[in-house]
Amino acid sequence: MTGEAVDQKSENGSLTKSQTCLPESIGHVLHTQKMLIPPDPPSKSNTPSSSENTTGYNSEEIDAVKYPESTCTSDNSEVDEYIKDKEDDQDALKSKGAEDPEDSPFEVVRSAVSNTDVPDMPSMTFRTHVLGIFFVCLISFVNQFYWERDNPIALNLLIVQLLCYPMGVAMAWGLPKRTWNLFGYKWTMNPGEFTIKEHVLISLMSNASAFMALTVDIFAVLRLYYNPSFPLWAALLLLLSGQMFAYALAGLSRALLVLPAPMIWPSSLINASLFRTFHERQDHNAETTPEHAVPDVTSTPHARQRWQWRWRRGSFSKITRTRFFWVCFICSFVWYFIPGYFLQMLSTVSLLCLVAPNNQLANMIGDGKQGLGVLAFSLDWSVFSNAFLQSPIATPFWAACNLFVGFVLVFWVALPVAYFKNLWGSATLPLYSMDVFTTNGTRYDISKVMRDGVFDSQAYDNYSPLRMSLEFSWVYGIGFAALMSILVHIGIYNGKEIITRLRETKAKHDDIHGKLITSYPSVKAWWYMVLLIASCATGIGVGIGAGIGVPWWGYMLSFAIAIVLVIPVGIIQAISNRQPGLSLVAELLSGVVLQGIPTGYSILKLYGHGSLAQALSYAQDMKLAHYMKIPPRHVMIYQLVGIVVSVIIQTCLFFWLIDRIPDMCRPEGYPWVCRSTNLVYSASIIWNLIGPMKVFGEGSPYSPLLWGFLFGLVLPIPVYYLQRRFPNQTWLQHVYVPVILSGIVGLPPMPSVDFPMWFLFGFVFNFIIHRYWHAWWQKYNFTLSAGLDSGLALSGILQFLALAQNGLKLDWWGNQVDRQCTLSKKPWISP
Repeated sequence: MTGEAVDQKSENGSLTKSQTCLPESIGHVLHTQKMLIPPDPPSKSNTPSSSENTTGYNSEEIDAVKYPESTCTSDNSEVDEYIKDKEDDQDALKSKGAEDPEDSPFEVVRSAVSNTDVPDMPSMTFRTHVLGIFFVCLISFVNQFYWERDNPIALNLLIVQLLCYPMGVAMAWGLPKRTWNLFGYKWTMNPGEFTIKEHVLISLMSNASAFMALTVDIFAVLRLYYNPSFPLWAALLLLLSGQMFAYALAGLSRALLVLPAPMIWPSSLINASLFRTFHERQDHNAETTPEHAVPDVTSTPHARQRWQWRWRRGSFSKITRTRFFWVCFICSFVWYFIPGYFLQMLSTVSLLCLVAPNNQLANMIGDGKQGLGVLAFSLDWSVFSNAFLQSPIATPFWAACNLFVGFVLVFWVALPVAYFKNLWGSATLPLYSMDVFTTNGTRYDISKVMRDGVFDSQAYDNYSPLRMSLEFSWVYGIGFAALMSILVHIGIYNGKEIITRLRETKAKHDDIHGKLITSYPSVKAWWYMVLLIASCATGIGVGIGAGIGVPWWGYMLSFAIAIVLVIPVGIIQAISNRQPGLSLVAELLSGVVLQGIPTGYSILKLYGHGSLAQALSYAQDMKLAHYMKIPPRHVMIYQLVGIVVSVIIQTCLFFWLIDRIPDMCRPEGYPWVCRSTNLVYSASIIWNLIGPMKVFGEGSPYSPLLWGFLFGLVLPIPVYYLQRRFPNQTWLQHVYVPVILSGIVGLPPMPSVDFPMWFLFGFVFNFIIHRYWHAWWQKYNFTLSAGLDSGLALSGILQFLALAQNGLKLDWWGNQVDRQCTLSKKPWISP
């Protein structure tokens, strides 16, 4: 279940007049992109409405948008309020609104999506082939390469959206427009202007490969811990089978999750708005003027009062986003050689350990990796923007506060009190660890409780019950509460809306977008069905042939979990923009049904959870393509190609790394410590080898954690009541129980220093700069994140290939990262 923090995927520019810069609205468009977090609505401004959806955003109007810090509510009504505010001064258009049969019946869709189409606009072109394959390879390689490092990073759809546009424009400018005739098929490298459909198709292709690293972990565990001879071909076919099963499931669900107008998928609207800001510009010339580049921050009395804080219209204020991106890229690229190669201790500096290296209490409190991380800091961008929390810039500040409150209350307050009071005998184990132990504090040896690859109950009784570090066990209890809280939260905040949308599905199935997409050949349902059957058969055949040890009915159960849950969970996500915890459901069922078969965890995780989550991701991408009027068959081709290429790259890369790096996935192999992989290994022992009945059942010290289900069921209700009882208490309206609870479920595997560093960066940029230098924030904030991420990614790969692989390592005290806090791993009380 701790994989749930990693699953989060869910999942978080710069260009100028010559179509190489984003309009000023990118700040707000991306500010609402965090999954499971209500968007931060802007104040009133002028944006295109339904009757003018075919025109571009007015640049000057967009620059007038201001974002209040304290206007967001925790229910889903903020989406409608957002649109109503933006259209407040367009009464004539609003009166047309929902009654217009040639537009969407929903304001939130009318605001973001064009109600027209250009059927002959190129989409599948030479440029999309080249850029699509390039970004699939880039995202797949970088994400898998960094996933196993101590501080993993993840490139996502935003990077592709930002970088793809200038590259596409450059190809449209530089490629020859000659038409070739190849065996009667005429084609050209350059059909003209780089189109929005090309941009979307490239992004969808690369996004199909963005979040597979966790699934690769499943086979990494099989290879490293259960079957060292597990072959590469089996991993390739099983992972490909899982992804194809997920895609077929999404395709078969298209009639219920994609085509109906009430299935809005709010995150797709954010992406649709961003694509339109690239391509639907009316006034290109206005952008390069000083008045446009630097909005007048004294235009309101409130702004004039803080004129002293505004950024000056100097030379820096005129820099384009493209140039700013490359400045950030180069700085990040160069700087990462310091914490990544020359002085690795800068990745985590634990002040208390440096001050009192021989004091165990100071070590345990101050260690930023194996302790509480108090007063620890980092000068490594991969700590600030990591794969567990994503970029701090992508999360609204109020949401970051919810997450950080959960972290502080549990990790810095409750955990040390309970640990040093020896709750459940926890002080005889390390304070913070993702390993599992025996009662005497030694690492659990699974060979002692297994016979012929399965659990031996008698051997278990003779060996030892399983024990976890206190924080590791609490993560499961909090996970139980988080699962129930989000279900209750969706019910009380979004229940009426979900019921209303379901009732409207039949009446509003054929909105204007559904009608326009019918002009393109559809993908036949039987194509998806053939793909589904073939992927299931491949999975069963390869799994049994490779000797994984799971019976055929275990595979069928995994398939059934995904098939049964995809529609109800998809409907909830499509309407509320929130996805209930899926990882815990798969783990519970896996532990009950396949108890004693540790490899069963891998199969249930692959098909029961991984494929289900991926199917919903593919369905959301299909909805984005539906909104942008991309031919469905083109979408299918590009997504399937992206899946195949990504599976090959990520799986082969991981197996290559295992063979090339000594002590891979062990502390001695730093920075290749494989935090997520080791977490999956521990979870397979807890849930499948020993099973939840023994770990959490009667007689276990961890049985009280089951009260988390009741706690999560009840907690959102008083918060809901107080928010309705005191609507004018702004801070109270920002309290979001599922987010507070989810603030701790990533610990482990996340290093403890990551959270405060992530929050600190978010505080500086999404509160201070957002409030006092808003024009700078609006123009450069997200470009900064993209540039730093990209520069770090390339620098780390170059260091590995050019230096580490050639034996050029620096062995000195500045790179001995484990010597800062040598006493933090020891238990407080000797067993």
